[in-house]
Amino acid sequence: MERQLRGEFRAVASGGKLYSFLNAMHAAGIGCRGQRCQGDCCQFRFAAKHQKRVADLAQTYGVTLEVTPRRTLRHLLYRYRLRFGIPLELLLMGGLLFYDSNIVLTIEVVGNETATETEILSALERQGVTRGSWIPSVDFARCEHTLRTNVAELAWVGICHTGNQLVVEVTELEEEVEQLQTRIPCHIVAAQDAQITGVSVYCGQLIPMVGDSVQKGTLLISGVVMDEKGHAAVRHAMGSVVGIYEQEQTFTCDYVQQVRSATGASTYEPLPKS
Repeated sequence: MERQLRGEFRAVASGGKLYSFLNAMHAAGIGCRGQRCQGDCCQFRFAAKHQKRVADLAQTYGVTLEVTPRRTLRHLLYRYRLRFGIPLELLLMGGLLFYDSNIVLTIEVVGNETATETEILSALERQGVTRGSWIPSVDFARCEHTLRTNVAELAWVGICHTGNQLVVEVTELEEEVEQLQTRIPCHIVAAQDAQITGVSVYCGQLIPMVGDSVQKGTLLISGVVMDEKGHAAVRHAMGSVVGIYEQEQTFTCDYVQQVRSATGASTYEPLPKS
């Protein structure tokens, strides 16, 4: 694209000190692309900005130089520079393409069986997402959460767009939920009011994070685990949670009074002899 914009010339050089002329161009930093030499004739291309420098070097070394402009984008733009309708049309077409690719023209719902498409589209419409909505302003994460909340049959929702088409992919809850009635999850709860300082989870889903303060009885590790598609699984929670808490401790013992009294007995011990 850079070569198309800056312009190029085709050159045919012959006679004189041809190879000294070529070496002088290389030494001057003039790039010779597509260089082909045969006998006393050499063909190459160079950037339009070096035209005067190349002509001066050819004259210095007595080289006959034939130069013709190469058809590039710059040459085409210069040729049609006075036709204002062409760039205006290009701008309008570019603007139209940009507008069309950022406007919701169609909404397709994929994966629904129990939930109706009308119900899903109505939930999206309440969030301001309809045909004609501006795609960059759509909060996909909020719309996904709203659909999962408002449509009871949905377990997972994913929204994306392809061009001007909005695709809503859904996964519905499985009907076989009776198994949850026969299996009771085992949770781990806080035994004291404390601030969590460390956790080790072997099975289950951690609810509070390290550094959080919890009250006695707060759920710490849940036995109900949700996978990435929103399916619930019952587990026997296992792990350890360490925290800092205050505790008052009282120690008691029976009071026994001891009284010492003199017996009047004496003991004589002689001093050692020096």
